[in-house]
Amino acid sequence: MTTTSRFLRFYFLGDILVVLFSLVQGGNWLLNTQMAFVCSLLITLASFRSYHTFVQRRVDAGLIPDDKFDKYYEDDKEDDDEKESVAPRVAKVGFKQSFQNLALSYKSALSLYRIVSYGVLFLAVLFLIRHDTLDAIAFFVGLSVVPLSSFLSVVFVKKGLNETNE
Repeated sequence: MTTTSRFLRFYFLGDILVVLFSLVQGGNWLLNTQMAFVCSLLITLASFRSYHTFVQRRVDAGLIPDDKFDKYYEDDKEDDDEKESVAPRVAKVGFKQSFQNLALSYKSALSLYRIVSYGVLFLAVLFLIRHDTLDAIAFFVGLSVVPLSSFLSVVFVKKGLNETNE
């Protein structure tokens, strides 16, 4: 199963819980949470797509160097006494390197997909304001479904991986 479909399952599971909560709350909660959820999902998918395209282009151009830390990865088949316990040094990233990274990645930050998805979010808020149905708390609850689902899915997947490795 791909990572995207795994995350989508968690997103929709979280959305189902928010829909049930919204039905209990009544009023405009359902409309606000669902519009915010769709906008948040669009932004997330657009960000993923633009970053994926950015990385793929850099890999195709040969601009992604080999992994400096390959020698620190442990092979499961090695014996315990053959393993070296060398901790990798973490390089400090200065202002110049940060600025260079920003300059290289501006295309993914300003991709058409992301701009359009943020535009949809802006129009959704305007729509809700125009029709006097904006409930800020409900809207923020709907916006939080995707980030919280992402966090929880990583925690549960990591927990599942740790249990299978033991």
